[in-house]
Amino acid sequence: MISSPYSPAFIRDCIGTVFPNPGLANTQVLSGGLINTNIKIEFSSRQPPVVLRLYQGDTGVCLKETAVLSLVHSTVPVPEVIHVEPNGINGSRPFCILEFVNGMTFQQLKQTWDLDAIHQAAASVGKTLAQMGVYQFWKPGLLQTDLENELKVGDVYGEDPDPIPRLLDLFLQSEDLQRRLDHSFRQKLHNFIWSWSAQLRELNHERHLVHSDFGNRNILVDCKNGRWQVVAVLDWEFALSGSPLIDVGHFLRYEHGDTNLREPFFSRAFVEFGGVLPADWRRISRVLDLTGLVHCLTHQRLPDDVTREFLHLIESTLEGCTL
Repeated sequence: MISSPYSPAFIRDCIGTVFPNPGLANTQVLSGGLINTNIKIEFSSRQPPVVLRLYQGDTGVCLKETAVLSLVHSTVPVPEVIHVEPNGINGSRPFCILEFVNGMTFQQLKQTWDLDAIHQAAASVGKTLAQMGVYQFWKPGLLQTDLENELKVGDVYGEDPDPIPRLLDLFLQSEDLQRRLDHSFRQKLHNFIWSWSAQLRELNHERHLVHSDFGNRNILVDCKNGRWQVVAVLDWEFALSGSPLIDVGHFLRYEHGDTNLREPFFSRAFVEFGGVLPADWRRISRVLDLTGLVHCLTHQRLPDDVTREFLHLIESTLEGCTL
């Protein structure tokens, strides 16, 4: 049975770049892909299932993500890259074929309220983030690939002494954001982020591998040998060279008030396996994540309930991190 917006013939052609005359038993669009489309492919033969990942972005996005996956595959739980078609086929968008990894998202596990499982998985996420941070680049900035499809650092956002405040100010100029936030609140955000400029400046020299979308939906977990652990970190198209606190803030985005499910298990494991947390790391990571939350409000189409959720998180950050 084919349950996909793409035709069976197109899917068969894509898979046929690796598996000649593939017998497709079933295809299923996987949840969680807000930008790119992930389709699980099951075969009528004994061939293990794979994921066909179709990119909405250009060739560079496909090459960058698959290069990152190949770089970290030996030490970080990520899907194996089986094949890459950065130019697509027959006029299609770029795509790649990845290993299918069994598991559930951290978000799904969290909804079970199995505290032992959640705490074990959170510790594994901390360990995984420390393993990611072992990879360092020669300068901070956005990752891209060169003519040989090797990873390099492109735009150096660290050349400005205050890249984070200036980035947030840029988002505040968005017409879509201005429909959602009045002038006084935008001014409040501007004043808040600049009040943290000295602390944020201390992060400018960091050049670790950062996922930059390290949320519940992009972390797959499973129970292995009686313990819950990360089995795959997905969706690396926004990866950059910078501070791991960006990922810390994103993973702990909903960890505030009386809803502590990830802490202290996540941070303890992060430090145990080599991660470094500076003084006042929790508030600094929340301030870094504020930029991501504000960026979400620049999107043209955003459901009202999601907008309210982001506004609540932004207000919570301002309240909890005011100097």
